Amino acid sequence: MEKIRFSRELPVSAVTDVLVVGAGPAGICAGIAAARGGAQVLVLDGNGCVGGAATVNLVGPFMTTYDARNEYMVIRGLFQEILEEMKALGGAIDPAEIPAEHPRSGFYRIGHAHVGPFDHECYKRVCTKLLVRSGARLLLYTQFVEALLEDGRIAGVVIHNKNGLSVIRARVVVDCTGDGDVAARAGVPFELGRVEDGNMQPATLFMRVNNVDTRRLWAHMREHREEIRPFYGPFSWLIREKAAKWGDVPRAEVCLFEGVTEGEYRLNVTRILDVDGTDAEDLTRAQVEGLRQAHKVFAFLKRYAVGFEEARLIDTAPAVGIRETRHIRGWYKLTGQDVQDCLVPEDSIAVMATNMDTHNKSDPGGTYYTLTKGRFFGVPYRCLLPMGVDNLMMAGRMISADAMAASAIRMIPCCMAFGEAAGTAAALSLKQGVLPGDLDSKLLRGELRSRGVYLGEGEK
Repeated sequence: MEKIRFSRELPVSAVTDVLVVGAGPAGICAGIAAARGGAQVLVLDGNGCVGGAATVNLVGPFMTTYDARNEYMVIRGLFQEILEEMKALGGAIDPAEIPAEHPRSGFYRIGHAHVGPFDHECYKRVCTKLLVRSGARLLLYTQFVEALLEDGRIAGVVIHNKNGLSVIRARVVVDCTGDGDVAARAGVPFELGRVEDGNMQPATLFMRVNNVDTRRLWAHMREHREEIRPFYGPFSWLIREKAAKWGDVPRAEVCLFEGVTEGEYRLNVTRILDVDGTDAEDLTRAQVEGLRQAHKVFAFLKRYAVGFEEARLIDTAPAVGIRETRHIRGWYKLTGQDVQDCLVPEDSIAVMATNMDTHNKSDPGGTYYTLTKGRFFGVPYRCLLPMGVDNLMMAGRMISADAMAASAIRMIPCCMAFGEAAGTAAALSLKQGVLPGDLDSKLLRGELRSRGVYLGEGEK
């Protein structure tokens, strides 16, 4: 590959206490939490809106925020505050109201009770309002370019937008890019996908349809109740029966969730294999292939699926959804065994009971593990601290975890919990005059509890 040396002086366009790179679910909560902690905060994102997976990728509903016995909510804090604001506007339904085997839980009996249907436009509206109200500064249409290192710390972050290239200086940087772009550019070690073979979970382009006859659809699902399980769920019998018509879409079910509006569904069906979400050409290929698959799936449903006879396609997501890329190496690596054993380390900054959910490349299904040894597992603060860069933190699906554990913590509410913890820690460390890695986790946990975060009190 031909190389050209590029060198120029760049203006410093902003100086802030905390810089949050990425305004998806993790970045939103990191920005709000840090600003509420008294820090001067700047949140940037390359998109023209906040929300990331929950808006630009049309991902939904919120996967379960309840314990493994489906008895009470364990992911609270900012997630719960945002949920309540959305409910007041009619843009969300309380997870408490959503049982298993319901149209809004995808008709599944396993692992999907108490999911949270929400409207992505309402999520965008509420999160933008809370960010602005917190005092955080929001800068959209702005791409992260490079991390400038000095003595093991990020001295500045190079950005690009309509104003050109410039540098932002910050005392603490929180990487909420999803892919760990800041950490990777800063030289933090990482694993790309699964260690054994480098395979990354397939990508999906979400789509929305409306005018579905839920009454007839639900009756049909009840007739096939015993056949419905994760990865071989709704309409898996139809796909087997009409395999030639289904064709080359490598998925064995129609994963669909009714939204806030009756008859409107989000479809998580397309499956694009061998996509490296850190590569622009792969992302472009995935978007093109996802669009092709989405229209093929809709045409199939329109012709053959009960309840879809009069359905209309509303839209496909503006950007393809990525389940897995980098797993950044942190002070502690959460493992699949930790999740299965329901471990709650002393420095846990969140507890959750989301299931390990891996989409397989080698077959049209996947693997799905629910918790059986306890009510929830904990995620240590150390998972948010990357190796080798003192003033960098991370929040989102790329935190320090192996591929199996990451499949359980990549859900939107989980990322929101990590963002709240990282933002709180960033502000608290500045207030204490210490680096994030030197912050007393007991002090952080106490502050999180005061903000309504549940950390497993009263349980094992």
